Formats: sequence, C-alpha cells, structure tokens
Amino acid sequence: MYIHVYPPTDNCVDTLRTQKIHGTTYSSFMRNVMPLARNWNEAVDHIRWNDRLDPMNHHPFFPHYVTCLWGTTCFRVQKPGDWAFGRYVVNGHYDFPCFLVMTAVALTGQLVYASGLMRSTAYDAHIYLDTLHEHPQYPWELNVGDGHFPTCPCFSTPIKNTNGHVLTPLETTWNEWLQLVRSRVEHVNTVIKNHRMFMGEPFRGYVRNLKVFVNISLHGAAVQLRVDERNLGPRYQGYGPWAHCP
Repeated sequence: MYIHVYPPTDNCVDTLRTQKIHGTTYSSFMRNVMPLARNWNEAVDHIRWNDRLDPMNHHPFFPHYVTCLWGTTCFRVQKPGDWAFGRYVVNGHYDFPCFLVMTAVALTGQLVYASGLMRSTAYDAHIYLDTLHEHPQYPWELNVGDGHFPTCPCFSTPIKNTNGHVLTPLETTWNEWLQLVRSRVEHVNTVIKNHRMFMGEPFRGYVRNLKVFVNISLHGAAVQLRVDERNLGPRYQGYGPWAHCP
C-alpha cells in the first residue's frame, strides 16, 4: 500500500486508517513497518531464473537458442544536494535523476531476472557483464537486446546505421523483428513500475529504503505475472513444446 499510493504523507496514512488500522502515523509506520519490509526484502524470492528454459518459451522468429530478452528501466529520484552523491544518479541520457535496474524477460513475458539498483551512468552492457554470476547461462544460449548490448557475447542486437552506412532492406527487416520481440521487456517493465512511487513524483528518501521498495515490487510483479498466466493465459503466446537446444 505504501508503494502503491506514495507519497505516504498524503495517502498512505489516510488509507491505512480507512482499512481499520487505527493509530497509524507516518513516524509509526517507518518505525514499525519498515523493519518488517527490510526483513522481507532479504527473504523474498519469487523471480525464477530457470523459467527461461520452459519448453514453451519460444517465438516464431527465434524458435531455438534464444531464452531471454534484456533491458534496463529507470527509477526516478530526487536530485541530491551534494554532487558527490548526485553524480551517480544524473547522466545525459535521462532528463531526470534516477537509478537503473536491469531486467530479463522470457519470450512468454515472465520476469526471470532483475538486478539491484545501478547508477544511471552505468552502461547496460557493463551491468550485464558485471552481474554474469547472477544469471549463468549454457554455452548455447542466445539473448536479444537493444543497441546497448552489441559488445556482450551471445546477443542479437539491432544493426546501426552509423559511419554513413545505409541499412539494406534485409537489415531493416532484421531490426524490425528484433524490436517487435524485444518490446516485451519494455511492456513488463511498465508492469513492474505500475505504482505511484515509481510513476509519479520522484522518490524522496534513503536509497536503502528505495532498494527495499524496488526489490519487493520486482518480486511482486513476478508473482502477478505468473498468476495472470495461470488464470488468464500467457501474456504472450508461447510456442512449443521443444528444447531450446535442438
């Protein structure tokens, strides 16, 4: 509730009182509830990396080998007054201070990996390589990413029209195929951030608390996506069943 109706001083306390939790104040919430949230953050474990190997996790454009779609999403924060801290959340790519989280999504739309908070000046490819130990893959696995991942091994990325290169019709079609499929990770990132804490005003508070809120939201989104798949069918139609490595 705190994450969904943020900012708390305007909404959270009033909502909690409406739900019969009497005597709640903002200070008591931070004193009594936040410690439980931090403990939950340490234990929550609903993002399943092995779901990428589901025999239905295929797309007609990529019937074999490809298991994950990769991207980053930003979480907006208030600009710190001290540049010693502000330089980690300000860069030229975004119009606002933020932290980044790298996510991986299966072709069926399930969230299978999420990193911790990363500085906004970090390059996507560097984040991927720095976190390889958190998402180990088989030698035959391939991934799909945007133009920030061409230096990463085993990635399919768009062909750029740089240095005067004019894309051929075949290259243009390849880029359109990639974007059509890779857009799924952007859709899931929208689900992850569908809370006022991440969609409205910039977050104001301790970064260690933001880490808790983001992590809980990531795992909550993974659960919601699985529940929706069970009750409503897959977010994106899978193909199969067959092994990824023929």
